[in-house]
Amino acid sequence: MSVPARTVVLASRNPDKLRELREICAGLPLRVVAGSEVSGLPEVIEDGTTALGNATRKAVATAAYTGEIAVADDTTFQVRCLGGLPDIFASRFAGPQASYADNAALVLDLLRDVADEARDARFEASLVWVDPRPAPGLTAAGAAPEVHARWLHNPFAGPRVLPPGADAARYWNGRCDRRSTWADYQARAAAVARGWGVDADRVAGILQRLVQPYLAGGRPENAPPEAIRLPDTRLWTADGPDDLDSPEDLAMPAVLPPEAPGRALNAPTWLELAANGRLPGRIGREPLGNGGFGYDPIFVPVGQDRTLAELAAAEKHAISHRARALRRLFAAVGRIYGDG
Repeated sequence: MSVPARTVVLASRNPDKLRELREICAGLPLRVVAGSEVSGLPEVIEDGTTALGNATRKAVATAAYTGEIAVADDTTFQVRCLGGLPDIFASRFAGPQASYADNAALVLDLLRDVADEARDARFEASLVWVDPRPAPGLTAAGAAPEVHARWLHNPFAGPRVLPPGADAARYWNGRCDRRSTWADYQARAAAVARGWGVDADRVAGILQRLVQPYLAGGRPENAPPEAIRLPDTRLWTADGPDDLDSPEDLAMPAVLPPEAPGRALNAPTWLELAANGRLPGRIGREPLGNGGFGYDPIFVPVGQDRTLAELAAAEKHAISHRARALRRLFAAVGRIYGDG
């Protein structure tokens, strides 16, 4: 493919995810750089209600800043009898400073009285590829049905900038009301099935703690003050690679730092590819294994009698949600970008 001449920046700052993504990418003809190695790369507020929404935010911001292809991922962990929780809150289910062990212990505690047949769970990963300067003539015709392709206007090249002191949160809520989106999310997640041995009131209290910062419509309390906040990036969807008419009534989500290399490199329209991968399984009774990270020690994949943390790295990569999404994504990249 023609991509090897281009750098691919992995937008994740999680060292465990970066290690795993690099292991999965090993052998691919790509120059992979971690976002943590890019000086000045801004953080992004992950306030989307889906893994895809958060991965897209990270990929768009990384591509905008670096001028390079960005690949971002986000993962949810969904337990059926918990109404789908921890979901997008997987990394902070037990609190903003929670460790992997804290989060897993909370899930096990909530499921303490749940029978084996009701302990279904799954991992779901969304991976997003954003090319901020696609080659002339490039089309997305080679994307497979399981890979979503779209073109979008450069969100950071709009003609309008919010003046200093403007209430940016109010502006973006007016364009795409995040408060109502989060209220809908809370209503769906609160539908915990009673009768499975779960303390539904306790789960509802945890959910309220998790969503409260977003229901307020502003920035989460633990968000760095310099972090970029992106609304739903579908606001910048373009009709195709030649659609240069960026929406004139949209302000830029944030002004890129002056030192951002992408300011002078990025094209008016960008190519975005997105793929999902799922791994179904069940919650065990205790943490087992020393490999992996996150919820791996308590998750037993379908067809296995060992947790993900008990599998060797090669075994995990053969079946994992992240690997499945990445294989789909890079198969589409190979078809779209060609072999020469």
